[in-house]
Amino acid sequence: MIELVVGSRRERVPAPLHVCQFASSPDEHTATASTFLFDGLRAGHRCVPFVGEEVLTAIRLSCSEEHDSDLPLTDEHGFGADGRWHGDNPKRFRAPTDPSAMDAVPDASQFFNGNSLDPYRLIAFQRTVAAEARKAGGAMVRMVIDMRWLFQDRPFSMHDTLKFEAASHAILAPDADVLATLTQYHYADLSGEFIIELLKIHPVAVVAQFVRRNPHPFDAHRYMTRILGRQK
Repeated sequence: MIELVVGSRRERVPAPLHVCQFASSPDEHTATASTFLFDGLRAGHRCVPFVGEEVLTAIRLSCSEEHDSDLPLTDEHGFGADGRWHGDNPKRFRAPTDPSAMDAVPDASQFFNGNSLDPYRLIAFQRTVAAEARKAGGAMVRMVIDMRWLFQDRPFSMHDTLKFEAASHAILAPDADVLATLTQYHYADLSGEFIIELLKIHPVAVVAQFVRRNPHPFDAHRYMTRILGRQK
């Protein structure tokens, strides 16, 4: 299980995880992303945010506040920072975390062909990172993809984005044991039609202050076939 912060609540969702989030304010995105990533750091996961510099700073600040309160109360031998022995109680020991350990993606242009998103370049990057994690011993990778940052000044493409989302479910299924992805969208950037289409293919989505579970999502392979058919 993986926990997501939604509003003031923590929601437990089953892994494997590929969740989309629709939010109306940057603060909603930051709150969910920072906790998702910090929990990963605490568990020894690799964290890869696809976000702008301002958002990354906010996430790191939030994680740093958690980090400061997460430093070990004692070391593994029961000695505290004051040099005194406080008893060998494993509950008193918490592993330190460092928000600077996140591997932020600095440039989104590598995932585009001109001004058009190339879904397969993005998925190839995800598969490469997942393969590296499996080779290193299988520790999970957590990714947060801010779709507004990804497109930046390029025109947003509903078709290419749906292709990426559907292909993520279809192609990345074998990597689900090591890869958890949270894609974030801003309501102001989207049409109602696009939101409905995304909800069809995601088993779990964060909509405003609620987790929406879809027990019968569309089959990703069939959805991909439909999208490619439209393209032709």
